[in-house]
Order: sequence, then structure tokens, then C-alpha cells
Amino acid sequence: MSVFEVKDHHGVPTLYADGQPTFAAIYLTVRNFRHQIHEWYPDPYFEQFRDAGFHYYSIELPTRFDDAYEPATGTFRADAFSPLDNLKQYARLDPMARFLLRVGTEPRGENSTWLHQHPDQWEVLEPKARGIYPTPSYASKAWLSDAAGFIRALITYLYTYDLSQYILGYLICGGDSAEWVKVGPMEDWAGDYSAPMQQAFGDWLRVRYGDVQSLRNAWNDPNADFDQPDLVPSPEDQGATDLFLFKDPRKQRKAIDHFQCLADLVAGDIDQLCSVAKQACRHEHLAGAFFGYVQEIVWNNGFFGQRLADADVAHAAGARLGHAGLRRVLASPHVDFLSSPYSYGFRWVGGEGSFMSPQESVRRAGKLWVSEEDMRTHLWPANSFYGQTHNTRETCEVLKRQMANIITHSAGAWWCDWGGQGGGAYAEPEVMHLFQRSQQIGRRALDLPDRTSAAETAIVIDAESSFYRSTLNNFDIPSWRNHAWGIVRMGTPVDVILLSDLLEGQARDYKFYFFVNTVHFSTADRQSMKQLMRRNGKVSLWVYAPGFVGEELSVANCIDLTGIHLSMTPRQWSTNIYLSNFEHPITHNLPTSTFWGTDMRLGPLFTVDDPDVITLGTVVINQGRCEPGFVLRQADGWASAYSAAPNLPPGLLRELARYAGVHIYCESEDVMYADRNFIALHTVRTGEKLIHLPHPADVWEVYSERLVARNTNIFTDTMQASTTNLYYYGPAQFRP
Repeated sequence: MSVFEVKDHHGVPTLYADGQPTFAAIYLTVRNFRHQIHEWYPDPYFEQFRDAGFHYYSIELPTRFDDAYEPATGTFRADAFSPLDNLKQYARLDPMARFLLRVGTEPRGENSTWLHQHPDQWEVLEPKARGIYPTPSYASKAWLSDAAGFIRALITYLYTYDLSQYILGYLICGGDSAEWVKVGPMEDWAGDYSAPMQQAFGDWLRVRYGDVQSLRNAWNDPNADFDQPDLVPSPEDQGATDLFLFKDPRKQRKAIDHFQCLADLVAGDIDQLCSVAKQACRHEHLAGAFFGYVQEIVWNNGFFGQRLADADVAHAAGARLGHAGLRRVLASPHVDFLSSPYSYGFRWVGGEGSFMSPQESVRRAGKLWVSEEDMRTHLWPANSFYGQTHNTRETCEVLKRQMANIITHSAGAWWCDWGGQGGGAYAEPEVMHLFQRSQQIGRRALDLPDRTSAAETAIVIDAESSFYRSTLNNFDIPSWRNHAWGIVRMGTPVDVILLSDLLEGQARDYKFYFFVNTVHFSTADRQSMKQLMRRNGKVSLWVYAPGFVGEELSVANCIDLTGIHLSMTPRQWSTNIYLSNFEHPITHNLPTSTFWGTDMRLGPLFTVDDPDVITLGTVVINQGRCEPGFVLRQADGWASAYSAAPNLPPGLLRELARYAGVHIYCESEDVMYADRNFIALHTVRTGEKLIHLPHPADVWEVYSERLVARNTNIFTDTMQASTTNLYYYGPAQFRP
């Protein structure tokens, strides 16, 4: 019997097996555990991964909630879990095999007995919703209780029938795609109007406000009451804004409260179900969830080409999904790991594959990040999209890029074998050899004495920003694009952190802070942020409408937060910036053609009206107006930069970081990941790459086992386009 846990190892959360650190590399199989399969199928891909050094595997639990539910007793039949006996078949192929089970916790669909027994527990969407199958409300206590019973029944079966010895952990799943994502928000349908959600919202409000008069004052509604049956705001109220993209908290507090309540509910569900799993397995296995996609959920079903042909493409799903409850999940002692697919934004060669969650906040909370590597390889069916590679070489270079990201962030991963009906997405000798080498590198990296982040730059994300804005993704899309197009190409490693961590003192110090979407600060938080930023030579970069939403909508909030005097125009238009001053060190070496911004309409519009700042760039907005739009305020012991438009280019971000005193590793504007021991480049352009290390070291390219340089802090290497190199520059005795 193995015991698995996540605990600190050389500065970062790490998977432990029987008291020993281990590399969390997992193969997600597709055969023999699919629903309605009753006979054993030979699985050559399982054996290929075993031979490449894999011993951790993942499967979707073949028993659904509805398969096991016994309506007469409200319990779950033990024999429904018998397909898991196939674990023993796999253990004969690999005696070291340990499995992460994907556990779906929801009854679902028109044929669900549980849902027919509990029609008052269904999620209820607005009337325009169509083509939707029934699911329980996230607020349903009846569902949560029975989901807990399902998990207990599953784990009891594993222990009763001597299968627990094969278990690594449990991925607790909810929502449409197992990712705690409901269909409604992805289609821009408002909800949830069920009786359980109305009750839960009332209970949440009672805790928040204490007495009914405080609620009425906050909502500016003399009739508001904790027990009224229609507390959840209407679709019109949920979508309403007061000044283009923004909600005024004095007028829209009801909708803002609802979004916060939903986030707390989803986080509470995950916390509760992971707690049940941990107790049932005697704390011998892991528990975790897909969650916290606050960097990524700017998309919708239209982005994925899913469901209806007219699926909405203009909205972001963030406020209505509940993933903004990340802070509560990170605080849970019952959650060992979190996961997401890697970013869908730009996966192909030349692109990048960052995580959807603020990875440094996850690490600082003591959780292991496990990336779902659902890569569409050249062995998938044609036209599988999502950056599908075209040949073996492209597949290998993207796999190396992804492995470099995983290693430099001390993360784990599972690789999804979904290429066809029977798998085989990686079934080529070159690809399997690459997996074998990657396993060796990942295991060796565990020995390194300092695995902490080397980043001197923080990318700050506000998980709750979407509560205060329109559901339109006009600002979200260019902000999201900035990671793949700018941030990972600026030539220095970054930590992505939650704004709440910064405000609560949970983040370490950085030299350069890029505030991506921080449109809301309370008065107290704004004062705290000023104290944090205006010291020790820190440089902060603010975008578009920083702090515009306070107790009210006011440009004075932006001025107070940034120290830069802005003017607001109550119009909406595209915002695009060009550099117009090349005399400052930040801009001196940048090309004349340094442009950025968006043609999506932002509103209101902001420009700079401040004689005490240095104007570096000009923004072009409505009526062809050309006014200061990218500026720098230099003060005693701190500096503040402001851009009226999002999606800043990598060269500009690099020079801002350099101005802040950040070490720049590389200026080629290729995708770059780095920590204290490794640096990786993934190229777009063929050429000689010049890399500056933070200290002298021997440099090896670890996939080719090639010595690149001896005892140097500057080296060059020639790389072809669409290629990944992973360089090791850590202590010589720990070289992979």
C-alpha cells in the first residue's frame, strides 16, 4: 500500500510517494475503462508508456453517478463499481501502476433517476436557454450530500476489494466537461434561478450583511429581504452596466453579490467533496480538481465551436462560472492539487502553453499544479484544431516546449491519449523516446537544492474583476492574448499571482509588477496597494482602467492608485498606441513600429493629462484623437507606468522590466521559460540566440545531452525555427 501526499520539497510543493519525492508524470489512458466496454482490450499504448518510465496513469471512472444510484434506498450499489476490477489487469502489465481516477459527481440528463426524484434541485436557466440537459444546481444540498455518498461508496469498494493499493488519487469533477464549468455561462445564459440557489443566496447575504436594513442600503432597494423567493438577479440585472463595460457598485451590488456568492458556493462544493475523499481514503491518496481558470475563461462555446451553431462568441464566461472562488480553494486543507488544460490561445509551434491558473499563487498555497496536456498531435484525426501539429518533428518540439514549462514551474502533468477511438496519439518511436528522456529530466530535477521561482516580475490577476464588468469580452480577449503574444516573450521569467495574495501579504517581493485586469479596489485595498508599490524601487505597470471601480465609478480612483492624472471620455472606441518618444531608456532601443492595442471597443476611454509624467506613447481613440496614452511617472523610490490600451508587445515589457532592474535572460522574443536551474527557448525565427545567465555556469542542452558552454554567464546557440531547447545551468553535480 502506497501513501501519496503533496508537501514541500526544496522550496516547492511536490508529489510524495511513501515519503519520497516523485515526478508527477501521468499517462491518461482511453482503453478498457470507457463506458459500455465489458471485455478486456489489449492496450499497447499503456505498455509503451510503461516502457518509457511511466508508472502513474489516469482514467475516467467507468461508473457514473447514475450507474450506481439506487433510487429505492438513496444509496449506491457496490457492484456498479466492478469495472474497476480491470485495475488488476493493468497491474499485471505494470506492478508499479498507480491510478488517478476522474470522478464525475453529478447526475445528468433526461434519463437520470436522481434528477427525476429531485426535480426541485435542478439548475434553472433563463427562458432563452435551449438544448440543455438537466443537472443539479451547485447550491443543491441534496446533490452535495449524495455526491459525497457516491465518493464514499467508490472508495469503500476500492478498499473492500483490494483495489486501493493501485490508487494515486481522485480528480473530483463537476460541470459539463468535468471542469466545474456549466453550459449556461458558456452560452451567455443567466441563472441559476432554482429554489436551492435562491435559498443559498439568501443565506450568503445574511452572513454578509447581518441585518436586513444593511442589505437594503447596499442594494438601494427598500423591499430587499433575505427570504424573498426571487433573490437571484434577473438576466437583465446580471448583464446591466452603468458606463459601457463597468458596473457601478452603488447600483449593481445585487449582481455583484450574486457572482461572489456563486464563486463561494462552487469553491465550497469542491472543498467539501475533496474533504470527503480524503477522509474516505484515510488520507492515503490525493484529492484535487480542475479549477481556478482565472487567466483563461474569457472564452465561450463559440470559441470552441461547441453546441449550437449560433453559440455566442462575444461574451466572457468568468463571472457566471464560479472559478473566481480560487482563493477559497487554495486555502482548503483538503485539496492537494489543481489542474487545467494548458492554454488554448496559441498552442502550435511558435506558440506557448501556459497554465490557466495563477501558478505561483497555487504553489505558495502548497498545492501541486498538474497540467492537462491534451495536445492534438499529428496522429489525431485531421482538422482536430487547437494547434494540431502536422508531423513528428512538430509534435516533438511542442512536447519539449510543454515539458520545459512543466519543469521550470515544478509542476506535474498528464498526457491525454485521445487521438482516436483506441488512442495512439503518441504512438511513434521518436515521440516515446522523447517521453522517456523527459521522465529522466523530470526525476533528476527533483534533486536540485533550490527549486523556487527565479522570477523578479509578477503578473497580477484579479480573480474577481469580472464581477464589476460587462460580460462582453472586449477587454478580456486582448488581455488574455497578452500572455502568449507578449509576456512569455519578454525574455525574463514571470510569476502569475492573485491580486488577493498581494493584498494579504501572501506574495513575495518583486521588482516589476504588471497589473493585467485590476479594475476594482476598495478604498482600503487601494491604500494598501499604494503602500506596497511605492517603495524599494518597485515599478508597476497599470492598464486601461486600474482601480476605476471603487465604491463608485471614478477616474479619481485611477489617479489615486497609479499616481498619474488620467482623463476620462465617456465614449467607446478602439484603443491603439504607438511610441512617440524614443529618448527615454525604456523606448530608446525599440523599433519605430512598436504598436499595440485592440480594435475591440473599450469604454469609457482614458488618456493622460499630467505635466509631471514622461509621455512615451500616444493613444489613438475616437474621432482620431491622438493624446498621451503610455506614460511613466518617476518618483522617489518607485515608478508607475500606465498604458491606455491592453496587449503590450514583448519588447516594451522587456524594457520596462529592465528599467525596474530585472535580469533579462534573452532578447530574441522567442517563448522563454526559466527557473534557477533551467532556461528554455521555443523559437519562431532561425538564428543565433544570445542568453545572459544570472551567474556563471556550465551550460548543457539536456535533450541532446550537448555541452554548450563552460563557466560562463553569456552564451550563444544557433536554433532553427519552431525548435525547443532546454538548457541546464544549475549545480554541476545535479545535471540531468
